[in-house]
Amino acid sequence: MKRLCLLRHAKSDWSNPGLDDFDRPLNERGLKTADFMARFIASSPWRPDGVLCSTACRARETFAPLQRLLGHKVSAQFSDKLYHALPDELLEQARELAPDHVQTLLIVAHNPGLSLLAADLMPTQDDESLAQGDGVPTAGFLVFELDIQSWRDIELKPARLLFFGRPKLLMKAAGLPT
Repeated sequence: MKRLCLLRHAKSDWSNPGLDDFDRPLNERGLKTADFMARFIASSPWRPDGVLCSTACRARETFAPLQRLLGHKVSAQFSDKLYHALPDELLEQARELAPDHVQTLLIVAHNPGLSLLAADLMPTQDDESLAQGDGVPTAGFLVFELDIQSWRDIELKPARLLFFGRPKLLMKAAGLPT
C-alpha cells in the first residue's frame, strides 16, 4: 500500500497584473496558511517521505515551510511538468520521479489538475464539495491510500480517501483566525 497526498498551493498574490502567472508569489494570507499547513502536515500521520513540487513560485513558496520541517531526509523533486498539469500528467510524474522506497508521496501543484485528480480518485465522490464541482481549495490537503507496491503502477482509478483537510476549517478548529 502507498499513500498519495495532494496539496494545492496557497493563495497567490494578484497585486501585480503584469507578472507572469508562473512567477506569482503567495500573498500574506497564503504565506500564513502555507506555514500552518506545513506544521499540520509535518505532525500528521500522513507526513510525506517523498515530495514532487511544481516549479511555479506559488507552489515552491507553499512547500518551503514544510520542506524546512521535513528536513533533508525527505527527497523533494521539482518539476516544470507539474505546473498546471492535468491528472494523467500528475500521475505520470509520480510514475517517473517517485522512488519505490517512498511510502507517502506528496504532490504540490495546481488546479484544475489537482481537483480533477482528486475527483477521479474518489470512488463514489466521498466528498460533497468535490462532487458539486467546488474543487480543492487553496492549500487544501488530501490523502489517498492506493493498493499498489510501486509508483510505476499508479493509475487513474478509485482509491480510498483517508483525509481531506481544508485550511479554513483546520485553522478555525485550532482557534486561529482565517
